[in-house]
Amino acid sequence: MKKKILALSMCIALAAIAIVGASLAYFTDTKSEKNTFTVGNVKIELLESQYHRVNAGKGNATGETEPLSGGYLWAANVDMKGTAENTPNYVTSGEDWDGLYFSDAQIEADAKAYKDGYFAEHSQNMVPGANVRKNPYVKNTGANDAYIRVRVLVPVSLFDIIDGGPSYWTDSALENEVTSEAVKAYNAAGYKATNVPQVERDGIKYYQFDFTYTDPVKPGEVTFWNVWGNIAIDKDATAEDLKKVDSFDVIFEADAIQADGFADATAAFAAFDTNK
Repeated sequence: MKKKILALSMCIALAAIAIVGASLAYFTDTKSEKNTFTVGNVKIELLESQYHRVNAGKGNATGETEPLSGGYLWAANVDMKGTAENTPNYVTSGEDWDGLYFSDAQIEADAKAYKDGYFAEHSQNMVPGANVRKNPYVKNTGANDAYIRVRVLVPVSLFDIIDGGPSYWTDSALENEVTSEAVKAYNAAGYKATNVPQVERDGIKYYQFDFTYTDPVKPGEVTFWNVWGNIAIDKDATAEDLKKVDSFDVIFEADAIQADGFADATAAFAAFDTNK
């Protein structure tokens, strides 16, 4: 009887072991997801064009053709193809505006031919009263939204002659989406460059005018407003004023920094200037 009980106990134990062993044979599965990340970039292209975005200045021009002086920004007899439905919120300072403007495509096409075409024709052998339209734009050719800043360097030694041209920034930009501490300093000093920052390039001193776009520019887009309009020679400049001048450079430069991670353009370019 004891042998039967022992045998039965062993059978129960073996069965228990078998059950336990079976309970360790889990149903399992494993899945994975491959997450691909791309690295962004910030790239820009500086465009120079004869076209002011809204073709301003016609009211200062005389006749139907482009004058030597007066109507400094106006490109005569050119149709603007920017359409009213895409018009930005434009502060006109009381001027009438029909909502038309030069499109990005027109600006980019003109920029390709500008240096060897319009600029080459108008920038040579300038005389008192001569005017060259010079409108900078910046295209975001990178993958990320970017804050944009344009810098214009004007020779200190010729500033009064050029400034009296007048050569100037565009109020339409400063009234809308662009800020400039240099312009504020110029205006505060009674329209003189006394407190405008100076830099030196290749032994030549320049007044430095920085213009910062307050809104980021998206990939593929072009800054809407041109911050500068023209370079001109004062019509009252004398031979004495110009005798030391054979040629002169006005330098246009552009900076860009990612928009992500910064509260605004001011913070972004503070970081840019610290780390450049």
